[in-house]
Amino acid sequence: MSTRQPLVVAHDSAAIGYVSYDVTEAGVSYVLGHHVEEAEDDGPGISHPEAGGIPAGLSSAPVCAISWSSRHATTLLLVLIELAERGVRTVVVDAATEPEQRFPEPQTPDITVLRLPDSAFASEGGPPFRQRSGLPDGPTATVGPHKVLLGRLARLVSCILVRSAGCTQPSWATALNAERWLDGVLAQLRPGALLCGNDTSPLGVLTVAAAERAGAETVYVQHGAWIDSQVGWRAQHCRHIAVMGARDVLTAHTWTRRADARTHIVGQPRFDALANSDRVQQREYLRGLLADQANAEPPRIAVWACQPLSEQRLVGQFDVLVEGLRSTNHRWGLVIAPHPAQSPAAFTALLDSAKGVDVALATTEVGARGCLAGADTLISASSTCGIEALLLDVPVLELALPATRTLELAEHRAAQRCGTAVEIAIALARVDRTPHAVRVPDAAKDSICRWDGRSAGAVADIVLKAIAEHTAS
Repeated sequence: MSTRQPLVVAHDSAAIGYVSYDVTEAGVSYVLGHHVEEAEDDGPGISHPEAGGIPAGLSSAPVCAISWSSRHATTLLLVLIELAERGVRTVVVDAATEPEQRFPEPQTPDITVLRLPDSAFASEGGPPFRQRSGLPDGPTATVGPHKVLLGRLARLVSCILVRSAGCTQPSWATALNAERWLDGVLAQLRPGALLCGNDTSPLGVLTVAAAERAGAETVYVQHGAWIDSQVGWRAQHCRHIAVMGARDVLTAHTWTRRADARTHIVGQPRFDALANSDRVQQREYLRGLLADQANAEPPRIAVWACQPLSEQRLVGQFDVLVEGLRSTNHRWGLVIAPHPAQSPAAFTALLDSAKGVDVALATTEVGARGCLAGADTLISASSTCGIEALLLDVPVLELALPATRTLELAEHRAAQRCGTAVEIAIALARVDRTPHAVRVPDAAKDSICRWDGRSAGAVADIVLKAIAEHTAS
């Protein structure tokens, strides 16, 4: 090839705050050993990031928390409120780069939010290879009939590391900058424990390591349901791992990198308030959506709890759902509930293609969590809302399409597995005919998520006990 081409191209993904990367034809040709004239902006670059914006005069705090998504915030805030009620002060490091993902301003003086400065994520730059010879072609790996040059493959990786995509996918320079900032802050705070909802993403790994250098115990709270196949290596770094249910214990043992890790079954702090769900009010909200947007009042309503997938995958799921709804003997309405990380614009194509079915779109602020108690059934592939629904005895249809990950609730007799439009129609007919017959046994519920209304308190107990044991040692 003689024309200059990029080896890797970036584009926005369906999930807010994430970027997808594609290797171009030039990139594939490059790793196979062919000569490629690279575009000038492909180089990994050299960066000398500086740690900046570390607040002066921070007083020590018994507990530090790290959050960069709304899901972390809603999970951890309830634990921090519980700690505050026990007289324990907390400093939350809010590292969100998207305004809607930020940690809310607390209503108690015992919870302080410390914003990681925007400049921390503004640095671009990769590992300091000064020239291409810094990445030799090196050894090869056989992939089918091809020989891949590992040195050139490393260069493709560096083309991604040079770009900063905020807190979720930081550049090498940003990660180094954030690490220095975190070291400085944690050295001043000197917490007894760090509380986090993610210790596998880059920022989580950096924060846990910084906390341990500062002498703190580390506690992870499972903020979303786990899928065994989503992690293929030992990825968890915290010493204490607070999981939803008994079925997650084995996964925690498989994923942890630590021989001294301790696993605790606590349920989910966000679910503590489920018992107070107003079914009547949520039903009225669903009816109002369908009346306003579809000019319809169907007797049965299904809520589809979405995940931040690509438009193509969303359309594929939607087509199967709509066909299943059309095939039922009774009239069903469908309310699409976006994920918090999803833009409503992602559903424009779906609403335009809905023919013959009453469809409405819930607001992102409400989402599935704010209306599922009013539904006749909840449909989802892998949303944690499926767990919330089964705890409230709302029948769950698990969308198990080809190449689609599910929460495997059906394997625990906690959902009806639906892999085709016909199976969706059959499941909906069963719900319509005998809704109480699809209630989940208590033992299955407890295996998936312990629900006793005091999960936040249980996590607070773990934090305080960890601090006490660490101090005693």
